[in-house]
Amino acid sequence: MIPKNKFFILIFFFIFLTTYSFNEQKQNFSIIFPIKKIVIEETSVFDLTKLNLEMEFLKNTSLFFLKEKEIIKVIKNYDFVSSFQLKKKYPNTLKILILENIPVATEIGGKKRYYLTKEGKKINYTKLDAFESLPTIFGKHKNFSSFFNKLELNNFNINKIKSFYYFDIGRWDIILKDEKTIKLPQTKYDDILKEINFMLNDTSFSQYKIFDFRIKDQLILK
Repeated sequence: MIPKNKFFILIFFFIFLTTYSFNEQKQNFSIIFPIKKIVIEETSVFDLTKLNLEMEFLKNTSLFFLKEKEIIKVIKNYDFVSSFQLKKKYPNTLKILILENIPVATEIGGKKRYYLTKEGKKINYTKLDAFESLPTIFGKHKNFSSFFNKLELNNFNINKIKSFYYFDIGRWDIILKDEKTIKLPQTKYDDILKEINFMLNDTSFSQYKIFDFRIKDQLILK
C-alpha cells in the first residue's frame, strides 16, 4: 500500500506532467493524451474555418484535462449554436458535436435585421446563401412562435411564403411567393389553414390573388 505522503506526491507530479508551458512559443503542451486532431461535426451554417482556427489553442493540451470552460467561451460567441457536446476519442482526438439554431424567417426591427427561429430566438443577421429565401416578418408581432407552430401542424407549405405581416389588432397576413395574399382573422384560424392548403392546390382558385377570411364564416376572393 502506498503511504499517504507518497500518494500525494505522485498525484502532484502526474498533474504537473500532463500540462506545462513552453514559453518560447507561448503554447501549452501535454505529454499525456495530447490533442492532435479536432473534429467539428453537424454544422451547416457558420464558417468552420474560423471555428477551427479559434480551437487551435487546444492542440497539444491534455485530452484528459480538457479545457471545457475555454471551449464554451469560444462557442458561445456563435449565435447559431443551440448546444454542443464534447467527445473524447483517445489517445488524441477531440470531437465537437454542434447543434444549431435553424432560422425560419427574417425580421426587421427598427434599423436592425434578425433571423428568427420557430422557438422565437433572435439571431444577429449575417448574409448566408442558405437562408436568402426565408420569409420576412413585418410588424411588432407577439406570437410568431405560436402562429408558425399552427402553420406546421396544418401542413402549410412554408416554402411558398414570401412574407408575414402582423397587425396591431393581433392578426396575420401571409404573402406567398406568387403574390397571393391570405388575410386571416385574429383567432380560430386552424380550420382556415386546412382550407387554404386545399385551395392553393385547386386550379379553380388560381385566378384569385386575395383570400380574405377576416369576416367569420365568410371568404372574399379577389
